[in-house]
Amino acid sequence: MDIFNNLQNFCDENHYINVQDKVPIFLCSVGAHLFNTINKCSRCDFDPANPIDEYFSIPDCPMRHDNPPLYTPMSRLADTRIHILVRGAKGSGKNVLIDLFLAEGTGLLWNPDGFNGVGFRTMMGAQSVTEAGMFGSINEDGYVGGRPLAREMCGGFLGFEEFSSITDASRKEHSMDMKNQLLTSLDSGRVQKGMRNGWVRYNTRYTVWAGTQPARFELVSGLDRRFFIIDIEMNRGLELEYKKAQNAQARMSPSQRVGLANQAIEMRTWFVNRMLEATLNPPKGVVFSEEFEEWVLRDTVRSFESDLFRRLAIGYAMMQPNWKGGEILNVSVDERLASILASSLKMRRNVMDADLALVKTTYWNEDMPRSKLVKEVSRAITNGDYTQAKRWIEENLIGEDWYREYVPQIHGKRGRRGVMCRIGMPDAEEDD
Repeated sequence: MDIFNNLQNFCDENHYINVQDKVPIFLCSVGAHLFNTINKCSRCDFDPANPIDEYFSIPDCPMRHDNPPLYTPMSRLADTRIHILVRGAKGSGKNVLIDLFLAEGTGLLWNPDGFNGVGFRTMMGAQSVTEAGMFGSINEDGYVGGRPLAREMCGGFLGFEEFSSITDASRKEHSMDMKNQLLTSLDSGRVQKGMRNGWVRYNTRYTVWAGTQPARFELVSGLDRRFFIIDIEMNRGLELEYKKAQNAQARMSPSQRVGLANQAIEMRTWFVNRMLEATLNPPKGVVFSEEFEEWVLRDTVRSFESDLFRRLAIGYAMMQPNWKGGEILNVSVDERLASILASSLKMRRNVMDADLALVKTTYWNEDMPRSKLVKEVSRAITNGDYTQAKRWIEENLIGEDWYREYVPQIHGKRGRRGVMCRIGMPDAEEDD
């Protein structure tokens, strides 16, 4: 089965609108998730044979294996998960694809025995969650108490209709460390925090897919590093297409619905089989083609984004119909992957460059102390976080031909001369 073609045909027959460039990213995320389990799940903190504690173990996880890691760039155990954030206005269908995969009873990755060792663990997360509910806490006996989501969903997919249910929790007093734990667990899988009665310390392998509204979207604290961002732009034409699609869905005959249900079951079986194949007969290593290496070197791909696209390519290779276990995973660029890379980069730029445009248009042809620029970026972009504001400037402004930093010449005066920032034409005077 060519899962990319089959799923797109399924979406077409279901009258899904505006998903052609988005479905492949979700499929690549599934493939990247599988590769991550191959690479990391031999080191399991929930193995009943060597548990953190008996209550906290997961006895029947189908992802667990004894194979050694196969992808360790720069002598580190790489994490290849692709977390997805779908940004769209209310009514834009931003959660349609998340439901397509994760909805209870109908999702393509959902399985009634997903928590009993068959298929993936899948769950649509709660509308609100505390830090303890997400990552756990230490009880009076010194053990991790409860069944936190990060443990419960290890090796599975966790969906949120609105990602603000997580980010808002980080602002509450009882969840002040939520942001740091979330970032670390999304990046490396590590959960680690000290408490009065001991340490909450374990590794988890969950993948997050979430929706968010533009007004609630905050690229703070490195969230942009951890997520593939899918942007849904609504207009009157698309809104009309959505309404027409709803009419077409309502007119479906019983036979059409049965046919689509059979297709869904067939694809669900394919996902389970691909998971078993990958776990039981994993690749021996991974090699990237020269064409792909050239693609990530282009100027439009920022240095901290190259790893995201590398994960995307790995996931794509894992989902190919001709994939075979027990061999080297060759990551090459065919016509379809080239299209996926181009469209995903464009969507990412649409979101990421909005903040750049804000700074550029607001302060064009201005000179200001770097301290003031940090303050302005903190206020407008990073939600008051000065440290993240400094990082945002380093990652997004430095290197642009319309931005430069300089130390002004001040003749005949003593004292410390601060760094000035110029946004606009490079006519500012620089010190020798």
